Amino acid sequence: MMSKTAAQHNWSVFLENFSRQNKARPTRIGVFEGEPGSMTDFWLEDGLPLEGIDLDTRGETAPTIQIMLGESAKPDSRAFTHTIVNTRFVKIILSASGESDGLEIENEKGAITILRFENGF
Repeated sequence: MMSKTAAQHNWSVFLENFSRQNKARPTRIGVFEGEPGSMTDFWLEDGLPLEGIDLDTRGETAPTIQIMLGESAKPDSRAFTHTIVNTRFVKIILSASGESDGLEIENEKGAITILRFENGF
């Protein structure tokens, strides 16, 4: 069994590579809360390009993941950051062809953040 520290270290490497490979891809991000049959979804943003994903393993709410969307190279562009605290797991979503289609991130309360890539990359 992997320790929490080792798991978080692997998340860091994975998220760094994932960010680099998918930078600038148009995204859609939403949060799903509740039990199956009574789940509520909140779609927060769509169309903004992925800027990056960071992991913080320090502090009371660790591990914390931040998903940054927008184009930092363009000073007047829209930007959006979504933060997931007390992250329990991170998993990749694959398309039928086996390519990365996004991420699913769950916090300790069972809320699931879905980061999906929109077509047209």
